[in-house]
Amino acid sequence: MRKRISRALLTAAAAGATITTLGFAAASPAGASAAHRYFTPTGGTPIATNANCHLSSPPVPADNCGMAGYQASGRDFRFAQALVTVPNHVANKFTDPVLYVALDGSGTATYQFTRVGVAPCPSGGTAAIVPGHVIFCPASTSNWVAFSAIAGAQGSTVNVFPISSVCEGDGVSVSAYLVPTGNGVHTVISIPCTGATFNNNYTVSGPVYTRAQALADWTTTVENGGAQPLPAVPGAKVRDAQFFQGRFTTVSGAQGTFNGPWSLNALEATSNGHLPPMGTLIGQPSFLWNDGNSFNGLGDDAFGVWRFPF
Repeated sequence: MRKRISRALLTAAAAGATITTLGFAAASPAGASAAHRYFTPTGGTPIATNANCHLSSPPVPADNCGMAGYQASGRDFRFAQALVTVPNHVANKFTDPVLYVALDGSGTATYQFTRVGVAPCPSGGTAAIVPGHVIFCPASTSNWVAFSAIAGAQGSTVNVFPISSVCEGDGVSVSAYLVPTGNGVHTVISIPCTGATFNNNYTVSGPVYTRAQALADWTTTVENGGAQPLPAVPGAKVRDAQFFQGRFTTVSGAQGTFNGPWSLNALEATSNGHLPPMGTLIGQPSFLWNDGNSFNGLGDDAFGVWRFPF
């Protein structure tokens, strides 16, 4: 990652979470060993996802494709935020994950979410950024875009914004907020390295978001034609991304970082959708740690996403 500092200013007073000028710095979490994983993630028993998933057409949540990150549940949520690292290379839609925070209420057959993050999208080409929704990619020098997207009864809507190659290795601040009436979602994207900010408002019909997420997601990589397993098994341990300045807020107004007054589980990508020893670990998040910008001193607001060789 390039050794430079990005500063982001993002205010979400309506969600009860305000971030003043925040620092972004490269950091490498050190893992604690365990019997079947390289890290001991924070929270309860990890949830396995399948790097060799079967993808239906159109894709549905039950397809259980490869993901790695954290998911909060057990409460209804209205706000999610993070500073997401733009990977320090030109994006490839066949191998790179979509990196996002989300408010999610999807069932086994139907998607219902608001996602905001960073995605591979080849300049002037096409790509699926959310499942079942192919878009035309804007011209960019990095093949990365920032995006906001919703899915639900109204169908899928995606808005994308090009990211310059000078921003590779830097952070993009993203957030999603469900308004109290339940009839709208507000998303904010801030790209500090260029000073660009994008606000989008989406009309929704009373969604109930039972999960808040911060994930590296390879589902659309499969849809874009990538060769499984996805995530791919690397030749040596590699870090795909980092999430900083994490914040979740429940509908009732309970605030936290990625951790808080809710159930928390890591998502891990394995060879067959089963935790070791039944499956082989490929990708997982580190444990949560404090990046120095923790909300109310709570900590647990940052993690890295890593892949491992067999």
